[in-house]
Formats: sequence, structure tokens, C-alpha cells
Amino acid sequence: MKRALLLGTVLITASACVTGQDDPTSVHDLRVLGMQFETPEVMMTGCNVQLLLGAAAGAGDGGTIMLPPQFQAILALYAGRQLEFTTLIADPAGAGRSLDYRLLACANRGDRDCNNEGDFIELKAGTTTAGELKLTVAPGIQFLDDGLATPLLLEVINQDTFKGLGGIRVPVVLELSAPDTGEKIYAQKLMVYTCQFFPTMKQNVTPRLPGILFDGDPWAEGEIKKVRGKQEFPMEPEDFLPLEEDYVVPSLALKPVDLHESWKVTWMTTSGTMSPYNSGGTNLTGVTGRHRAKWRPDQSATEGKDVDFYFVVRDGRGGSSWLKRSLRWEPD
Repeated sequence: MKRALLLGTVLITASACVTGQDDPTSVHDLRVLGMQFETPEVMMTGCNVQLLLGAAAGAGDGGTIMLPPQFQAILALYAGRQLEFTTLIADPAGAGRSLDYRLLACANRGDRDCNNEGDFIELKAGTTTAGELKLTVAPGIQFLDDGLATPLLLEVINQDTFKGLGGIRVPVVLELSAPDTGEKIYAQKLMVYTCQFFPTMKQNVTPRLPGILFDGDPWAEGEIKKVRGKQEFPMEPEDFLPLEEDYVVPSLALKPVDLHESWKVTWMTTSGTMSPYNSGGTNLTGVTGRHRAKWRPDQSATEGKDVDFYFVVRDGRGGSSWLKRSLRWEPD
């Protein structure tokens, strides 16, 4: 059983300048810390490799995909699936200010802010504040405003190098802006619609950390730990290896490939820094990283403060979730 190389699915860009002094583990400005779809994958039964290859045949020489009626019916059946979208927004300096948001879906994964003319659709828009923003959306049922009302899923396949063989990965972009300062940031997540080519292919389940250990002790949700000193404090997730899933993907030779998840954890704090920023995952040589981190309090602080921590886990297949913990820190 191979452990999968984990690929990131949340990409964040900002209009503000970022200095070389910024540490990604230190949450001090407007940021999107995580994005999640529930379910993280829509598994479509009834389609097969021959159907998909037939649909893509016309695009092999630069043409456009032509969907057979059977494939159209399968996409129509699953495209309207309502999904819960959740994003974790941090704005520690915002003092609870209102933020404008737009949730967009587009066909081109390289379109980081989802604004290519005729190639995107607005799913939702409104105002929010820092914390969790939850929306119910159906990205797969959308039609592009390109003069032809092209189905979004069709154009995603058309612009994909592998024509959907590895999943129809719909780029969904969250645009956040702060009217009071002109700040604007973008975060992209891929929502995956997958054809069940083999009976052994199962729909992905959202990865969830069972808990966090602080200096070796369990750190319960809602518990405010009290710590003193400017030394480093160790943290690690509770054991989740039994939760990592086996899964199957098609190879370029159209054969099933057995893989095993290798979760990755991102560590962030509102004061001081964490090391490392990311832990776990499997590198190109097949070595899996250890999930251990250390928090280094703000060495310049002279007064106590409340500190929040965010632990975001990703399974490398589009699944993501997070935990939040808090403590009260005193310098000595």
C-alpha cells in the first residue's frame, strides 16, 4: 500500500504587501486559515473510463468535449448536490469589523482570484466577521456567463490536462475585503467530483483530529490552559493513524492504484510562533514526517495575554478540518 504524496488545496493571495519578517505561523492580520466542503468529494456511480474517454475524445486535438447523453445524465444527477462550505477567517486586528465576501467558482485552476471573463460564476455574496462562515452551495450545477451557458463541470473537464480522469476538480475561490482599509485577499479550494471507475473506489471522508496534547497532556475543547515563562512548549495531535483511509485512484493506464492517506497538520497561533508550520505528509522519497510542534511565546512581551491556536488538518484528497484551542500566558 503506497502512502500518497499530500498536495495542498488551499491557496491564499493578498493585495497587501508581505514582508520578509512575517512568520506564516503567526496570525496577526486578515487571513483565511482553512476551507472545507462537506462532503469533501462527490462520488459519481454509473460512469466508467470508456464514457469519460469518449467524452474527451474531441478535445484531444484542441477541440471541445462532447458529452454522450449517458454521461450528461450522470452529471445532472450529481451536479445539484447541496454541499456545506465552511471557512475559518482570522482578523485579530479587526476588532470585530464587518468584512465583505464573495464565493466564486471557475473553470481554470490557474485563475487564483476567479475573475477570467466568462469563466466564473458567483455562488454567494454578503458580509461576515472573523470566525467560521458557513454557506450551502451547489458548485456543480452552475452555468457560465460565456454567451453559451456552458455547464461549469463541462468547462472544468475541458480545461483539465487529464480531462477529468483524476477527478473533476472545481476551483472555488473566497474573496474577502475590508471596506475600512481596502484590504482584499483570495483563497482557493478545489471541490472534487469523481467518477467511480472501480467498485473499490469509495467517497472521501473528512479528516478530523481526535484532539491535541499540550506538553504531553490532553487539551480539551473549551479548556483554557494557564502557562508561564518564555521557554518553548511542545504540542502534538492525539494519535490519528487509524483514521487515515485507504483509497483507490485510476492510473494513466486505466488500472486501479491502491494508496493510503498521509495527513498533514498546519500549526498557527495569535502570539509568538510555531515550529514547524506544517508537519506530517509524505515526501517524494516516501518518508512520512512526524507530527510534533513547539510554541515559542513572544519574547518581547512583558504582560500576560490570551493566546489562540489553530490546528488545520488536510488529507491530500480535498478533505480538511480544524481545531481551535486557547490559553492564558504570563511572561514569568
